[in-house]
Amino acid sequence: MAQALTELTNRIMEAARQEAAEIKARSQEEAQRLAEEHRRTTAEKADTIRTECRRQGQEEADRLIREAEMEAKLRLLQTKQELIHNTFEQALTMLANLPVEEKSRLYQDLLLATVVDGEEIIAVSDGEKGIWTTVLARVNQELARKGRPGNLKLRTEPAPIQGGFLLLSSTYEVNASLESILSDLEERYFPEVAGILFS
Repeated sequence: MAQALTELTNRIMEAARQEAAEIKARSQEEAQRLAEEHRRTTAEKADTIRTECRRQGQEEADRLIREAEMEAKLRLLQTKQELIHNTFEQALTMLANLPVEEKSRLYQDLLLATVVDGEEIIAVSDGEKGIWTTVLARVNQELARKGRPGNLKLRTEPAPIQGGFLLLSSTYEVNASLESILSDLEERYFPEVAGILFS
């Protein structure tokens, strides 16, 4: 009986060892399967994160490139505008520095085209009063020759302009300063000048 009990105990123990070995083997297989699944899932997540980071990085790079291109275009536009403005500024300087006789003819033509009633006051820059004494005499004679009043007078107070004149009446004022004329021309012919300079 003792021997039968020992054999039974040994069989139970052997069965328990086998079952423990099978449980251990299954546990190791399950652990290996879970570890592999975890590695695969982690790799997929890492790939997804890398892909998303690349996409976001590309989007950010594209955005930065677009901003840089836009800024470069704006700078180029500003530079072109400055160059065109400088061209008109040079034209203003050239007009202001015309020889006296040429400038006198220009002013005479401008004044004759601008005068309305022949009784206006002309305001000019301090540096050009000498030219205007002659121009006014000629214009008044021309107005009288055409049967119009030739009573244009030079204002004693100088005008704050570089060249040209201000035509003053009790009812209106005309700014025919060189600065105003060139500013109007710049506004009107800006696209055409841009086409000439940058085509």
